[in-house]
Amino acid sequence: MSRDPHKAGSQFFGGRVCFDFANTVDWRTSDAPQELIPDYSSFVAWCVRRGVISSPVGARLAASSARQTDPARQTMQKVRDLRSEIWQAAEHLRNGRRVRVESFNTWLSALPPQPGLIRREAGYAFDLPAATLEEPLWPILWSLTAVLTSDDAVRVGCCQAGGCGWFFVDESPNRTRRWCSSEVCGNRERARRAYAKRRL
Repeated sequence: MSRDPHKAGSQFFGGRVCFDFANTVDWRTSDAPQELIPDYSSFVAWCVRRGVISSPVGARLAASSARQTDPARQTMQKVRDLRSEIWQAAEHLRNGRRVRVESFNTWLSALPPQPGLIRREAGYAFDLPAATLEEPLWPILWSLTAVLTSDDAVRVGCCQAGGCGWFFVDESPNRTRRWCSSEVCGNRERARRAYAKRRL
């Protein structure tokens, strides 16, 4: 994570879409968490940056949200609710506990079948119709189901830097990853500890 919210909103250390989405609160476990997607337009922009949706779909949804302000606010409540539920699921997974899947099954029951794919400049994306403001949540839920039904479920970690709280899939050989990013939180923690030693 970064102390700059604009930079943090473009840092994807989770390894999976659902965890990068969970990490859209910077300094999540600190006394001053920073919301990185405060409104629908910023949520859509984040989804485009992460490749959750294509740029044309993002543009159409952003335009729709400008005309549907109340539905956009209601959708943002669902965004925050889903994010909180993913936090809880991630905590359960990293502590070897069972995830309560009932709520996720309720979410999934309202989703259409997964659509086909379209090519993007940097890969592929789901071919979403941009017909409803909730569509960006669909790939996030599909990502979560992929985590829960794979070996990823036993590789979930959480950054150990004070105040960070960002989740990730630990793909290190011995599952010893401690930071969301060794270059960001890792360097910050090493510098903090070195300073504390000099103060002794």
